[in-house]
Amino acid sequence: MWAVLADDQNIADWNDGVVSSRAIGDATEGVGAQRHIELEGSVSMRETVTEWAPEGKMVITIDQTKKVPVKEATMTFTLSDGGDTTPTTMSYDFEPKGGPFGFVVGAMLGRPMRKGFIDCLERAARARSAA
Repeated sequence: MWAVLADDQNIADWNDGVVSSRAIGDATEGVGAQRHIELEGSVSMRETVTEWAPEGKMVITIDQTKKVPVKEATMTFTLSDGGDTTPTTMSYDFEPKGGPFGFVVGAMLGRPMRKGFIDCLERAARARSAA
């Protein structure tokens, strides 16, 4: 699971919600690695890895967005040793752009985003281990 999650710059290869992704700068892993991602509908974001504990935890901060009512967000991925599996959780915290509308829409995006992300991550990890 970690190998897929840590392949930060190639998220578009395995996450169905991401149209394209590219590295920003020279760092491609670890704290400070950044990527620019494009989602459907011309939605774009800059993401920065702010915490990196191999095989255990990764925190990604979304600090620039276009066409999203979120000013800043943090996604925390925590991996646990489950024997033959790697249970993974994702939390999503955000600061909305302007007023209650941003808060409501940002909160509505969180749950489906977590489910979709984890589903894609698990599928990619199974495919990678079978290869």
